[in-house]
Amino acid sequence: MKRQFRLKRRAAFQYVFRKGEKTSAPDLLLLAARSREGLKIGLSVSKKVGNAVTRNRVKRLLREAIRPLEGGISGNFMYVIVARPSLAGKDFEEVCRQVRLVFERAGRAVC
Repeated sequence: MKRQFRLKRRAAFQYVFRKGEKTSAPDLLLLAARSREGLKIGLSVSKKVGNAVTRNRVKRLLREAIRPLEGGISGNFMYVIVARPSLAGKDFEEVCRQVRLVFERAGRAVC
């Protein structure tokens, strides 16, 4: 995922959690809310997922799974992807499949 597409500010995360539409996959939750800034994507991986090493691995997998979809994701939205604890045990192909699935279910991706 390119840095220009990252959601960084705490207030933006809170806005998406409060106003966002929810869509789920077995190990992910996608929240989407309108944005004035264009496409922004944030990742939320809590301590329930595992220790710091595990959480960072999950974030790296999610960023790489989003990379090929960036061109097809509808802009003018802020997205937050919430990882569930069961995602920690998945391999890269499964993470990619679930990220694609959650964006398709939300109707936000052209795949």
